[in-house]
Amino acid sequence: MKRIFDYIDENAERFVSFWTDICNTEGVATEKADMDAVADKISEFTSSKLNLFTERVPFEKCGDFLIVDTRHTAENGVCFLAHMDTVHKKGAFGSPAVRREGDRLIGPGVIDCKGGIAVALLTMMALIEAGYNKNARLLLTSDEEISNILGGETELDVISRAVNGFSAAFNCEVAGKNEVVVSRKGILRYRFEIQGVAAHSGIDYFGGASAVKEAANKIIALESQSVSGGTTFNCGVINGGGALNIVPEYCEFSVDVRVNDVDAMKQAEEVLRSVAEMSFVEGTKTKLCFISKRPPMVRNADTERLFGHLDSVSRKYGLGELIPVESGGGSDSAYTQLAGVPSICAVGATGEHCHTLHEYADISSLTLRAKLLAAAILEM
Repeated sequence: MKRIFDYIDENAERFVSFWTDICNTEGVATEKADMDAVADKISEFTSSKLNLFTERVPFEKCGDFLIVDTRHTAENGVCFLAHMDTVHKKGAFGSPAVRREGDRLIGPGVIDCKGGIAVALLTMMALIEAGYNKNARLLLTSDEEISNILGGETELDVISRAVNGFSAAFNCEVAGKNEVVVSRKGILRYRFEIQGVAAHSGIDYFGGASAVKEAANKIIALESQSVSGGTTFNCGVINGGGALNIVPEYCEFSVDVRVNDVDAMKQAEEVLRSVAEMSFVEGTKTKLCFISKRPPMVRNADTERLFGHLDSVSRKYGLGELIPVESGGGSDSAYTQLAGVPSICAVGATGEHCHTLHEYADISSLTLRAKLLAAAILEM
């Protein structure tokens, strides 16, 4: 394994430059042109610089996906996942967006999840160097941060077909040091649209029906159902009312629900419908609107086997003892698992503060994770 580890070390700086470059090419999921520019940058590197087989999957609303293969006609081996979108608006980190300080790379998406793209590609090149005779594939999505709502069912079908037939799926999402995610919560997102009755707040207060008051009661009813370690209801966005002297005629709020398993997801949907049907303020009406759904990634025998193998390899080669983590955040691993592919998540670059302006990655994690993945795959 020493030769492969040496290869990874010798080529690290090349991939740090690529990592920096794609993070400086900023894009959020809702801006298709920006996301397509990210895909352009990556595909130019994978096809022209790395000589990997790169397929572009076009989409109308979201950015195009990329499917990158090491051996186009070989038997399927393992696949990697990562996403190209970030949560940061263009320019939020200044210009240039990325800066390097010691072992830290600071900027938009450096760990969530463009560092994972660099990890996956360096691993794939190491596998080629080692003579791995199966196909290793990298699937890159473009609207993961918004729960895949732009690509819809078509996108989920693309993911399922892209990973079909592979023996394992390694999602190169953000991780803490020595951590690997073995389960993720499912996500439900709904919007409550409440219609009330407008009235002058001074002359005819009791003739009105406050949509804001109804929303407040519904929010309390929902949030009170949250259980530590279980299902949580977070009402994160609310808009309503028009003027301070008018009983508000309209209010809407959105709720983000996290669940541990499919049964809990069904129960949560029943709670949402029940609260929507309740009327706390006479004269108000509520419409419950679906936004998005992502199934949970559950901790099962396949996950335990993959984690155990990674941990064993990591210890064997002095790369550290791994910690299994059950995360409250969702990821595309839910869909690879749903497709019947044994899956594990958060094997990408490590660092801290993702989704904030303090996001940073440990540059050294690029080689550490690539060595872990390459060794684990070669010994599967």
